[in-house]
Amino acid sequence: MRVPNSKLPGRHSKSDGLASVDLAAQAASIELVGNHRRFLVARMGYTGSTWLAKLLNSHLDVICTHEQVVSRVHPRKSFSAADVFELVRAIAWNTYNGAYRAAGDVGSIFLGHAIALRGKFTTALLMRHPARLLNARLKVYPTYQHFAEIESETRVDIQQTWDIDVSKLSALDRRFVGDLFTFVTQVQAIGNVDFIIRIEDLRSADRCHEISEGLTGIQYDTALVLRAMSAPVNRHTAAATVREIVERFTPQQREWYQRLLRDAAQRFGYALDSDEAIAQSA
Repeated sequence: MRVPNSKLPGRHSKSDGLASVDLAAQAASIELVGNHRRFLVARMGYTGSTWLAKLLNSHLDVICTHEQVVSRVHPRKSFSAADVFELVRAIAWNTYNGAYRAAGDVGSIFLGHAIALRGKFTTALLMRHPARLLNARLKVYPTYQHFAEIESETRVDIQQTWDIDVSKLSALDRRFVGDLFTFVTQVQAIGNVDFIIRIEDLRSADRCHEISEGLTGIQYDTALVLRAMSAPVNRHTAAATVREIVERFTPQQREWYQRLLRDAAQRFGYALDSDEAIAQSA
C-alpha cells in the first residue's frame, strides 16, 4: 500500500502524516518548564475523544483539555499548524504552580505534531472503527460542518494517490473521501507515537488503566475508571453493527470504503465488514 503523501514542507492539514522538516524544527524549539508529565493525543473526529479527555481529567493530579485549540481560535472556523504549536508551547510552559503531576490535551494536534513531539511529550493516536466514524460523520454533517472542508493540499494528495478528483463530488462525498484519506495516513503513526489507542479496547477496565497510566504516569483508581466507563458522551448515532452501517453507505461510498481502506484497516486490527478484531499486520 502506498501511504498518501502529506509530508511536504509547508503542508499542514488535519490529515498530516510524517512530520515535515518544519514541524521537526518547531518541535525541537519547544522547551518544557516544570517537572510534570506532558501528553498529547491526536485523533480524527468522532473517535470518542471527548470521553477519553473526561477520563484522563477525572484524576485530581491531571489537567486534560479537549480540543483546546478550537476555543483559542474562536470565532474562526479553521486552524493551522501554527495555531496548534501555539497551544503546544502554552502547555509546555505552563507550570500550573506545581498543582498537577500531568497536563495535556486530547484532540487538538495533527498527527504530524504527535510524531515530531514524541520524546518531549507522551504522544498517542486515538482510533475508532472507520465505519463507525464515517457513520457519525454522515449523521452529523448536514447540521454541523465546522472544520469539515478539505484543504487544497489534501485534495491534490487525494488526486495523486487515488486518482479521485474531489472537486467533482458532492460536499458530503468530498468529506467522506477526505475522512478515508485521513484514516489511511494514520498508518504513519505505527512506531512513531507512544500509544495507538483503539476506543473499542477501552471497554476493558484493564486497557483503560494501561492507557491512562501510560499517558499521565499516574495510576487511576478503579472507581474513576468504572465511573467513566458507565458514562459515555456524545453519542451521535443509534446502535448498529458495522455490517449494517456499511450496507447503508451509497454504492459509490461502499466501493471507496472497501477499496481504499482495506490495507490500512487491517494494520490497525479492524475488519471492514465486521465488529470483530483481526490480527494486526506489521
